[in-house]
Amino acid sequence: MIRIPRLAQVLLFSSPALWGGVAPAYAQTISDGLDVSTEIGPVTLETTDLDGVATTSGTWEYHTALSHDGIDSVKSLLPNRSISKLTTSVTGPAVVSFWWKITANPNFDKLYFRSSNNIDFIGGTQDWQQRLFEVDPGTQTIQWMFERFSSTPVGGTGQAWLDQLSVTPIPNNPALQGAVENFVYPLYSTDWTSSPFDGALNSNVAKSGPVEPGETSSMVLQVEGPAAIVFDWGIASDPSDNSLFEFRVNNDLYGSINGNQTLTRRKFEVPPGTHNLKFIFDRDATSGDPFYAGLSEGYLDQLVITPFGKSADLADAVDLADNVYSNAWTRNTATTHDGSDAAFASTPTADAARRLYAKIPDGAGLLTFWTKTNVTPENALFRVLVDGTTAVERNDTGDWQKTEINLGAGTDRLLEAILFRDASTNTAVSSAYLDQILFQPGVNNFQPDLSIGPRNKTLKGAGIVNATGAAQLSQIRAKARRPVALYSIRMQNRSASDADEIKLRGSWNDRHFEVLFVVKEGGQRLNYTAALKAGLFTSVELDPGESESHELWVVRKQESTKRSHVARVSGTSTTSPNKVDTVKTKVLIAK
Repeated sequence: MIRIPRLAQVLLFSSPALWGGVAPAYAQTISDGLDVSTEIGPVTLETTDLDGVATTSGTWEYHTALSHDGIDSVKSLLPNRSISKLTTSVTGPAVVSFWWKITANPNFDKLYFRSSNNIDFIGGTQDWQQRLFEVDPGTQTIQWMFERFSSTPVGGTGQAWLDQLSVTPIPNNPALQGAVENFVYPLYSTDWTSSPFDGALNSNVAKSGPVEPGETSSMVLQVEGPAAIVFDWGIASDPSDNSLFEFRVNNDLYGSINGNQTLTRRKFEVPPGTHNLKFIFDRDATSGDPFYAGLSEGYLDQLVITPFGKSADLADAVDLADNVYSNAWTRNTATTHDGSDAAFASTPTADAARRLYAKIPDGAGLLTFWTKTNVTPENALFRVLVDGTTAVERNDTGDWQKTEINLGAGTDRLLEAILFRDASTNTAVSSAYLDQILFQPGVNNFQPDLSIGPRNKTLKGAGIVNATGAAQLSQIRAKARRPVALYSIRMQNRSASDADEIKLRGSWNDRHFEVLFVVKEGGQRLNYTAALKAGLFTSVELDPGESESHELWVVRKQESTKRSHVARVSGTSTTSPNKVDTVKTKVLIAK
């Protein structure tokens, strides 16, 4: 046997000339193909057809035959009617740069890039193009998605490539901190600058970078809430330029100005948690004046961020143990629901928002609270949100009202109570009260409520809920010569906040009497008896308080002489199967 020195082995097996021009394959990673030079998060790959069924065909993979850098890239060779995704994460604030290319159907196929605050795409056939995007502070998910949406069964394959991904951190800019008089919070921007400005504190402001129509300039910082955010902002632009200066929190728009405006004071609040605050100057690409050559820029000055902590008094006022925050609500003992105390807010000044935040446990359960308002409808509004969704909204002068909400399991759950007053000149003072916030783990307010009675007459059992049918028995006396009893049965969703479906099951003895469950549909009476007895009949989705009514016919069989019969029908919440209500029918045949 001939022994080859180790170095010679490496040269021999890495030389394409010794292998007929074909080098042996070596495993390469997606990161290798993307030429990643900085740390990124784990890479995940997913390919599905348009029905969401996973497939391995078309998954992104390492590629050398075509690239922008002349070395390697990553490629998706995707069949028709498919989607392939490449997902990772980066740490911001940073500039994400990459090159991409696509060869596909121009009408149906696109290659997308997505992040928390960016989305862009190319479609059809496009040669190598570079894209640059800024990502916000913190760990940010980024994704490339190649879609082939052609509806025809043929069309071959489409191809997409990615290459030369780089992530360049954006450093803090002390000059911007000095311009807005805030050295506590780092400020990140690639193009904002400190600039002289008449009327500004210390004569300088932070000024947006130069932008062409269709471009934006942004400055971002990260804060821990709850906190009050106060700043002066202004804008120089002609109305025909259609420029906009925006303030965003976690990419949700909180406020904006346009046209020409001098420095104006604004105040906002952010709830508990980590938040990215962003100031964006945006020039419209389509409707602005293409010949406008004047100033087009935004200004920021005197940025003051004031965190505020928990309030033991407010927690006591709304009957929670802890985790209630506000710098505008107070504890009140004069007007309460529980006879002890409540949280109170008023708006004596225009253009104000009084906010209260309360953390809610993460598990599934029933949330209840009480509200009372003295609100002027013309210029004020009281709203309570849970997990960002409006739970109650009032603009009335009314008494205490109870709100119940079924909550599934969640994370970082928050109740937010807000009393708004707009900028109108109406001097009326509006106020709101909040009391008895209660979260009951594992409890919900889903409840079917069945009622029964002779057809076209008053029903029994409404508002009575039990699984035995006690106090929910409807009795009909039928004549012997016509031994028929016709009942109406109604099922109602008694949940105070959530839609539900109700499933019915009937039980009875078929020996002497025949029972028919009759449903009216399209002007016809249809027989659903088999579905009722098998427990397979379900109502449509019923909104809170909504009901659905049908008929139950009980008929003595011709050969029978039996004089009584009992049928039992139970209704079950499909959302909470342990919630049941039962009604009974009893037929007595006269001699």
